[in-house]
Amino acid sequence: MPDPKAEGEAGHAVTVSIIIATYNARELLADCLQSIRQNPPSEPYEIIVVDDASTDGTSEMVRARFSDARLFTNKINSHYATSNNLAFGQARGRYLYLLNNDTIVLPQAIDSMLAFLRDHPDAGAVGSKLLNEDGTIQWSVKSLPNLGSAVFGARSIISRFFPGNPFTRKHLMHLDRDLTKPFVAGYVSSASVMMPREVVRKVGDLDWRLSYHVDADYCKRISNAGYNNYYLPTATVIHLNHKGGTMVSPRRRLRSVVEFHRGSYIYYCKHIEQTAGVPKKIVVVVGLLVRFFVSLVAQALSELGYIVTTFAAKILGGLRRQPPPMAE
Repeated sequence: MPDPKAEGEAGHAVTVSIIIATYNARELLADCLQSIRQNPPSEPYEIIVVDDASTDGTSEMVRARFSDARLFTNKINSHYATSNNLAFGQARGRYLYLLNNDTIVLPQAIDSMLAFLRDHPDAGAVGSKLLNEDGTIQWSVKSLPNLGSAVFGARSIISRFFPGNPFTRKHLMHLDRDLTKPFVAGYVSSASVMMPREVVRKVGDLDWRLSYHVDADYCKRISNAGYNNYYLPTATVIHLNHKGGTMVSPRRRLRSVVEFHRGSYIYYCKHIEQTAGVPKKIVVVVGLLVRFFVSLVAQALSELGYIVTTFAAKILGGLRRQPPPMAE
């Protein structure tokens, strides 16, 4: 990783680099950047926006309305991890803060995370509390993925209908912790996570192959390097989940199903079972394939239902429905 200058253009040391990778989410990004402008950190900072070949005028909006941001534009769509890795190499801050484009930063969130990392030298990463648009707590702090995650993880039917069961509570850590105090987590969401530059130097870049599991993978590597991952409930960010990229079109939503299951297999091979050909691995592969096809069919049916009802609503003069959620 390059060692960029530690000072900004004005010669002042940059404390935190706020990194936002974005794709075709112009208005969401504008709201995110405006929230940083309204609730900035109290120390010197920079904003790095990596536009991943958007076609909706994202770069033009940033230049016109947020000219103080450092803008990098990919010529081709390189995806989330690659865009953030580009920003890692350009960032000048002593702390690197990954932030999704579909977030709203609330007062004191960034300062609280900075203070926590300074006070806890064992911390390799700290994630903020994430709220849904309606103010409820998002499932953003979890134990590291394992074979039980498929049954009791955030995307399972059991967790959706019976979230109070002890196995789900162990995996979805916000259900079983005191949310007035910080605690060590398996992994925290990359929608809002801050790391010391030195930790990023040691751990390396994000795995470019991953999308949905990129945060779990990176937190696992941070843990392997001897650091802890923390969840800080006193730092709060609103996250408009999946509105910043994975929900923009039927094609993108279907592709998300593929990316999730492909990422599950990559994570499994990297961190859980590294011996090829063992019976356990065969069972996992078969299970993932079955889950993938079920999820793909469910998403396709959801898209078809959305098309039919939207068409009917137009004929009857009704209101458009919201796009269907991504199949779990």
